Amino acid sequence: MLVCLNGHVITDRLHSSSGMPSTHCDRCGATALDRCRTCGWLMRGAEFNSGLAPVGTRRPPDHCPACGAAFPWANEAPAAPVVDALSTLDQFLRRLPQAIRQLRNRRGDRPAFRVEDERDLEDLLRALLPLAFDDVRLESRTPAYVSRTRTDFQLKAAGLSLTVKMATREIVTPALGEQLEVDVRHYENRAACRGLVVLVFDPEGLVPKPRDQERAWSSLSSALEIHPIIAT
Repeated sequence: MLVCLNGHVITDRLHSSSGMPSTHCDRCGATALDRCRTCGWLMRGAEFNSGLAPVGTRRPPDHCPACGAAFPWANEAPAAPVVDALSTLDQFLRRLPQAIRQLRNRRGDRPAFRVEDERDLEDLLRALLPLAFDDVRLESRTPAYVSRTRTDFQLKAAGLSLTVKMATREIVTPALGEQLEVDVRHYENRAACRGLVVLVFDPEGLVPKPRDQERAWSSLSSALEIHPIIAT
């Protein structure tokens, strides 16, 4: 990670970026640091996973985890407001279908963006989640119920994992519930995961009584908080 003396993150992919690293901040002009000036510990940047580029930007640490020395920006910035990440994510995902419908209708001869499968949904969330959250991590996994690798999202600061599904005429309530049971078993063993958010995009309204189904799915685990969202 490369951070200026005022705490602006210039890049969290310093060693994987091409070209010469910046020596000063492009926002305030302050000198850039990539390590603790007391002990030389290199500030940890973004993590890569299966060739996927990370999204969002990590916040710099206030103190060096190696020697405990305070970085120059520690306590300089006003405290960020406390945000209920789960409530924010819930509202964000329930409004997502509105954005998808808007992207279908574009001006002139511009091609429409359509969410036709889960991969389209994953790509859209990969682009949009950093608008609401910092440090969004990507996780590739291949659960038993699919033949392709899928992408889940990790909101590390909030201890939340997000997996997405799409209701189709072939995959409706029983099959979605079976998939969710596999997802729950996967994330129940994660010490850093306090909650699993499951987005089911249902553009055709195929899931009957969606709010009742959300309540039923939310009780699938006693060890992990499950938060299903059926968005139509």
